[in-house]
Amino acid sequence: MKSLIMRIAIYAMAMLSFPSMAHVRWFVPVGTELPDMTLPLDWISGIVTVGAIGFILSVFVVKFIADRFNKIATLVYAPISKTNNIEWYILFGLVNVLFLHNLMLGDFLGPHYFLPEQYMMVGVVLQALILIGSVISLAFTGAVLIVIALLGIVLFSFESGIDYFFEMVSLGIAYVFISTKLNSNDKLMFKRFGLDKLIVAAPVVLRVGLGIQLISLALHNKIIEPAATYYFLLEHPYYNFIHYFGWTDFSHLHFAYAAGLFETCFGLMLTLGICNRYVICVIAFFFVSTGVISGLEEVIGHLPIFGFIAVLVTVGEHRLPRKRDKETKSIILDSAVESVFKGTKKVL
Repeated sequence: MKSLIMRIAIYAMAMLSFPSMAHVRWFVPVGTELPDMTLPLDWISGIVTVGAIGFILSVFVVKFIADRFNKIATLVYAPISKTNNIEWYILFGLVNVLFLHNLMLGDFLGPHYFLPEQYMMVGVVLQALILIGSVISLAFTGAVLIVIALLGIVLFSFESGIDYFFEMVSLGIAYVFISTKLNSNDKLMFKRFGLDKLIVAAPVVLRVGLGIQLISLALHNKIIEPAATYYFLLEHPYYNFIHYFGWTDFSHLHFAYAAGLFETCFGLMLTLGICNRYVICVIAFFFVSTGVISGLEEVIGHLPIFGFIAVLVTVGEHRLPRKRDKETKSIILDSAVESVFKGTKKVL
């Protein structure tokens, strides 16, 4: 019995590194033929499933508590005020660091993504435009990001390009939406077209884009094609550190299933917009934990996601309940009860 409890506890600790193994194809050479593999369906997978359900339940528990207590609601929903838009500048800075790193090493989009020689100059120009455009026009930079996302699918295989597509497209759209607020040139050019009305939608685009990207990575690299994660773990077996505790039954395919299931749950909660700050803080904890384990290369590739996290933690949900709303509901309920009693008296 004690041995079983110890195994479950160790497994719970291992969950810390599951969801942040997002871009496992960084470490799988483009064009590698991956074998067909099937995820295991056994009691270990059952424990994984229970853990994922537990996370989803925790989201609704936090929501239930926050909707009933103003102080908790402030912590969960209310935006952080007087930031001077520093969260957006953090996002822009991290995106620029990623593309500067790519230019220095010859990468495109992410680590180990190399363009064919005939398209290499196209990649250099586009990524350089990100650095230049972020100073001149955020709307222009956003358009370039969308072009880069499309080229990722066109110039690479679909299996490689899709791993960045939703992240980069949502990032580009958010750049365009927020441009009139943070860039004077964009404000002069686009405010007359009503683009300033879309500012409030910029964080929503980031949230939905990151959610869909996590679901896509989970389904594509782990649930549907677990061989990608299996290949990654063969090269980097220390990620499946449960083996170091002697639990060899927890295979690499179990790890792939766990990572895929938790990423799907995270992405689903983000896309639906339920307790955004709570969910994004949990995601942040996981990405930081694997960043510490993996080192600089993992951190560089996930820099835009850390920027997403900075914005989404700051903006909250703008759903802080008001006492006036509760008082109004109470008055309506009292009047309804009173009318029922009056009607009962008339009948009698």
